Amino acid sequence: MSNDTDVRPPGTRAVRSRVTLADRIALRIGMSLIIWSRRTHHVRPSVDLATRQRLERERRERELDWLTQGAAMRLWR
Repeated sequence: MSNDTDVRPPGTRAVRSRVTLADRIALRIGMSLIIWSRRTHHVRPSVDLATRQRLERERRERELDWLTQGAAMRLWR
């Protein structure tokens, strides 16, 4: 059989620490930057076909390198 003292959380009378002025300013600036960056509309630049193909080829080459390195590590173990 339980009573109130068993189910209540312990007292939370911790000493409240004061927030410095520098921390308040940093928080205000950070929040303003987050809000501003979400409101601004970013237009993606158009990429020509040759550049897009080059980027895709480089990405495939990187993926192949990762696969071969992973296979080599498995064989090495």
